[in-house]
Amino acid sequence: MVIFVYTYQNQCTSPHPTKQYIDPILGHGIKNHQNALKLMKMGKGIAILFYVIMLPTSGMLLLTWLATYLKWKKHIALYVLMGFWGFFLCLIGLIWITEPILKPSILTQKDLIGNYVIDKSKFPGKQADWQYENFKFTITEDDLLIFKSKIYDTIWKIDTVKISYSSGYYDLDKREYCNKKIRIHSDSTNHHIIRDNPTLYRLTLGDFYYVFESEKFGNVFFRKEKIVD
Repeated sequence: MVIFVYTYQNQCTSPHPTKQYIDPILGHGIKNHQNALKLMKMGKGIAILFYVIMLPTSGMLLLTWLATYLKWKKHIALYVLMGFWGFFLCLIGLIWITEPILKPSILTQKDLIGNYVIDKSKFPGKQADWQYENFKFTITEDDLLIFKSKIYDTIWKIDTVKISYSSGYYDLDKREYCNKKIRIHSDSTNHHIIRDNPTLYRLTLGDFYYVFESEKFGNVFFRKEKIVD
C-alpha cells in the first residue's frame, strides 16, 4: 500500500489562517500549495483521459453500433461501449473511495494530546529497546509536556515544560484548525531529547509520529500510545 508522508518543521507561524485551496469536486480545503498541485494534476489526467480517449472512442463505437444495428441488427458494439463506460466509472469511483484512505492524516489538537513512547519500528534493535524502556512523555490538555527518563528501576526523573501550538490551517471538513506544530519552551536544564522542537510526520489512517533531535542519540522517534478498550 502506498503511504504518503508529509513533513512539518516546527517553526512559529502567523496567527492568521493560511491560504486555502478549494477543490470543487472533493468539496474541501486543500492543505497547501503542493497538495493543490497534486489534485490539479490528477484532475488534468482524468480530463485528458475523458476528452482524448473516452469521447472519440465512444463516438466511434456509437457509430459502429448504429451501422451494424441498421444492417444486421447486431448489438456487439453497444455492449463494448457499455463496458468501456462501466470501466471508466469504476475507475472514478475507486479514486473517490481511496482518496480519503491514502491521503495524509488530518490531526486536530486533541489528537496530539496523550502518552507517547519510543517507536521501535523505525530502527529495531537493542538501542530502540533500551530507549523504549527509559524514555516516554505525555502531552496534556493544559499545554504541558511531561517528559520521563528512567534513572533506576522504578525511579523516574520528570521534566515538565510548557508547549505552544502554531495556528495550523483551517480544515473545512473538521471545522477547526488542524495539523498544528508544537513548540517546546525548554532550556539547557531540561533533558537533551526535548531541548529542540520535534518534527511531526503524518502518515495515513490517522497514524503519525514525532522525531526529536538529540545531541547524544541523534533522531529519537516517538509514537502515541494507542488506547485499547
